[in-house]
Amino acid sequence: MEELRTLRELEKEVQERFNATQRVLSFDEYFSHFVASPTSELRTAAQYMRDCIDHYGSVELEQPTGHVVRHRIFDCPWDNGRDRLVGQERAQQLFYRALNNFIREGRVTRLVLFHGPNGSAKSSFIRCLARGLEDFSERDEGAIYRFSWVFPSGKLAKKKLGFAEGDAPVSVESYAHIDEIDIDARIPGDLADHPLLLLPKERRRAVIDDLRERGALAADLEVADYFLEGDLSPRSRAIADALLNAYHGDFQRVLQHIQVQRFFFSRRYRVGVVTIEPQMHVDASIRQLTADEGLASLPASLRHLELYEPFGDLVEANRGIIEYNDLLKKPIESYKYLLATCEKGTVALPNAILHLDVLFLASSNELHLNAFKEYQDFTSFKGRMDLIKMPYLRNHRVERKIYWQSLVANGLAHRVAPHSTYVAALFAVLTRLRRPDPELYPESVREALKNMTALEKADLYAGERDPAGLTPEVAREVRACLVMMLEESQDDPDYEGSFGASPREMKQLMLNAMQDEQSEGLSPIGVFRELTNLLKHKSVYEWLQIEPSHGYHDVDAFVQQVHDRWLTRVDDEVRSAMGLVNEAQYVELFSRYILHVSYALKGDRLYNEATGRSEEPDKNLMDELERTWGVESVDDHRMELISRVGAWRIDHPGAEINYHRLFPELFQRMEEDYYAKQRTTLAAKTLDVLRLLDEQLGDDEDGGEPVDANLSGAARQRAEEAIDALKSNHGYQSWAIRECLGSLLSERYAS
Repeated sequence: MEELRTLRELEKEVQERFNATQRVLSFDEYFSHFVASPTSELRTAAQYMRDCIDHYGSVELEQPTGHVVRHRIFDCPWDNGRDRLVGQERAQQLFYRALNNFIREGRVTRLVLFHGPNGSAKSSFIRCLARGLEDFSERDEGAIYRFSWVFPSGKLAKKKLGFAEGDAPVSVESYAHIDEIDIDARIPGDLADHPLLLLPKERRRAVIDDLRERGALAADLEVADYFLEGDLSPRSRAIADALLNAYHGDFQRVLQHIQVQRFFFSRRYRVGVVTIEPQMHVDASIRQLTADEGLASLPASLRHLELYEPFGDLVEANRGIIEYNDLLKKPIESYKYLLATCEKGTVALPNAILHLDVLFLASSNELHLNAFKEYQDFTSFKGRMDLIKMPYLRNHRVERKIYWQSLVANGLAHRVAPHSTYVAALFAVLTRLRRPDPELYPESVREALKNMTALEKADLYAGERDPAGLTPEVAREVRACLVMMLEESQDDPDYEGSFGASPREMKQLMLNAMQDEQSEGLSPIGVFRELTNLLKHKSVYEWLQIEPSHGYHDVDAFVQQVHDRWLTRVDDEVRSAMGLVNEAQYVELFSRYILHVSYALKGDRLYNEATGRSEEPDKNLMDELERTWGVESVDDHRMELISRVGAWRIDHPGAEINYHRLFPELFQRMEEDYYAKQRTTLAAKTLDVLRLLDEQLGDDEDGGEPVDANLSGAARQRAEEAIDALKSNHGYQSWAIRECLGSLLSERYAS
């Protein structure tokens, strides 16, 4: 039927995909595959995880502290970046190093514990790894196999097992591909055992050595203990031995019962990826299998066996990863078994000892970890743990990516006004900072660090600007101490990044702000309203209870400082949209000033492209700006500026000079002078834009007639051009323009 054509095509595609991915193999077929590509098959859980990370590659990022490597698995490229991990490159490198250590040691010997404050992306880190495993296992490079025991039914089984009288054995090379109707019993290999473990240990070693001699394996490839010394699970070992006895040592006939299956990691179905929550329960146990399967379904040679099936979290996670979420919330006695399990790779059950190949991952907040460190047996645990710290981010430029990602994921990006995530991120980072201890640093920078404000420190961490009032030499030395500043308090219980507003709290705050009835979406003004409300609940948030000291932890002041920063950004955008002086023009003017000063100091003339003649430096330009800055000693001032520019060129060879960062105090005075001269003009133009917006949007809440802007033709055109520029160049919506201009008019442009 025509309407079923799509279904038939789909069925064909599924069949072709199934065959192409080699989902089911006999042991002979699998062994041929192994010999052809032994390196990809001789992978433990740690090696597989490292290969998975390497598959997605890495990228080198430039940060204020230098270059760092970011592994792209944490960008979730298989899902267009959805729920990617933002930042935490240091933790990524530590985890990758731990994997390499496990590979060199031959097996996983320690539990990797990610620790940090609540909401610092510990679970997101592990979730990215799990999702990466899922995607990688679907690819040809990530093919991974386990096996099941297959026992055929009826006459086929009797002839092959030698129980029928007078009949010749049926010629069946393997039961792996027989029809399902001919199978009476199928027993999965518990623990997802690797098919190579079916080979006797000494022969397994010989095969690996032979492959190495033939060059199929690199001479320096580290083959793990799991393959050299490992063995089948107790149940599979019992079945293999019983069959070998029944077949009088014919190992080929034993392997005929093996069906090798490709499997795929899955968080949802707990295949190789398992998360254990902190509630009390046993992570592994064992139950009798034979009675459940039915004695009649198994060959007589196995009916006398007491077959037991291990089950539980550890069993389902084998060959992959197991995550102990908030591990230290559990009573210590409940996870003492991890000491031996991590060290030896085994877990003891009543009827068996299970040998595991699994990555042990866990998370904990700092409160529980600090309490755990006081425990008398902490030293024993510490020797079996790799601690990886995951503090809150301290770079607001990175922090805001977390919030934007959340808004995009929830389909709310179109309702977000410019700078909403910026103000939230900057405030959050300010709450996480500690005042530097000047005594820990070289004497040349102590005074600068003593006077450094929280806002200046946040700017330094973000690589945006140096603290104000520093000489070029001191500013350079302060930047050189940036790594030391980031590491300064990391050994303290209340280290920088362990306290403050969490991303989780700030995301909730922004969602609340988006429901503000006074706004049509998420705006900086709405964020400030919610911050004001949040600061009233000091008993709810521990970071609000920290006493202010030297301008740090002063959350009320932070709100005002962030508010001023936002207004400054908006101010520049509005002036640019109105065709007035903006920051780019300030930079262009300052660049001209520096050029003319450099020629004046050398006593040279400079070429004027407009006139085609060499002329004296522009004395009027230099004098006007120096009057604006209140310069007393012109020669000293000019020499200092040129020396600072020279120092910048030495520190940043080939890079464009960032004059605004190099001379923030001079730019600030230029802006203040501009306000003094242009405040009236700015206010008038802003009122025109607001009147036009009222006309366009309507200012009557009851749905009345639109307000008449009563603008002249020229004024209307200028206002329309300003609105269009704010929308096209800066991403504003009409309602957001009205909000920010209202704030500018009342707080910056008022007489």
